[in-house]
Amino acid sequence: MRETEEKILRVRELMEEKGYDAVVLNTNENFFWITGGKSAFVDKSGPAASKILITKDKCYAVCNSSERYRVMEEELDGLGFELIGYLWHEDEGKILEPYLKGLKVVSDNGCYGENKGSEIQPLRYILTDEEITRFRQIGPESTRILEECVRQIKKGETEFEIAGRITGALMAKGYQVPVCLVAADDRLKKFRHPIPTANKVEKYAMAAICAQKYGLTISISRIVSFGEVDEDKMKRLKAVVKADAAYILSTVPGVTAVSVLEAGKAVYEAEGYGPDFDLHHQGGGLGYPTRDYCTNFACTEVVHDRQGFSWNPTIAGVKAEDTFLVIDGKQEIVSHTGEWVYEEVEYKGQKILRPGILVL
Repeated sequence: MRETEEKILRVRELMEEKGYDAVVLNTNENFFWITGGKSAFVDKSGPAASKILITKDKCYAVCNSSERYRVMEEELDGLGFELIGYLWHEDEGKILEPYLKGLKVVSDNGCYGENKGSEIQPLRYILTDEEITRFRQIGPESTRILEECVRQIKKGETEFEIAGRITGALMAKGYQVPVCLVAADDRLKKFRHPIPTANKVEKYAMAAICAQKYGLTISISRIVSFGEVDEDKMKRLKAVVKADAAYILSTVPGVTAVSVLEAGKAVYEAEGYGPDFDLHHQGGGLGYPTRDYCTNFACTEVVHDRQGFSWNPTIAGVKAEDTFLVIDGKQEIVSHTGEWVYEEVEYKGQKILRPGILVL
């Protein structure tokens, strides 16, 4: 409950600063966040099935009759939210009228009042102690699951079969998998976002996932090879992990996200792969969504201590991607297991291990 109280205080500080009387949280990301990792989603493509209403002196859970019993018993018990319940066929807006009358109301997705999601999102950036503990748990756990699944890849397996094994193993441990990209051979070289197909593995395969537990996201990519990695692919790998090292080691409190992006871009160019930079986003801040923001050159974000990140540089056929936290000014890679193969990379006098290509 302490965690939720701390987050409600952040919302109320925003309300006071901006002159709002009430805030409605309706996205899944914000429901997970405000409740300390509790869930109210049914259809992952839409908003949370229940809403949180925060006023200057009250906190409510707004639930229809389809959701209220499970949500109040399994998710919100003991968190101090008062229930505003209504029948599924009733008009929620009319039910809330007495609670919102005369108030300046905003929401995170425009469901009530103005959409102020861009103001609410930064409230999630600085992780609580509890969130850091969860990241440290789910980072290695989800990565071990992915690494074990890709170690099991066999020649002739389809990308569909590989994706099925990965998502099944993760869901068996309580994860949701909003992103599961799998590519083999030519598709790996051609496409930056290769959704799985019936294509069969012959030489190379990559799996790239976003796994979520407690609402928090772990973003990771791993590549395997049947037999020795060819010289051109190894050259590309060494270039992409250099870019990744630049991104990670440049992510320190107080710098702009754009300055980090520029550090990675400079490595692309120095290694002779400048055009590849333009073919895929490079990642950015990470927490409850698969990315809080994907950094581009118009980005105004600044790196905070106790914030999560995942950069994902790609060059045709190779990719480097892990999830890390910035803690006390340093980078802590929570998706590092120590059980893979790694390339040691040096960037501006600092050394870091980045994932290599595992030969099966």
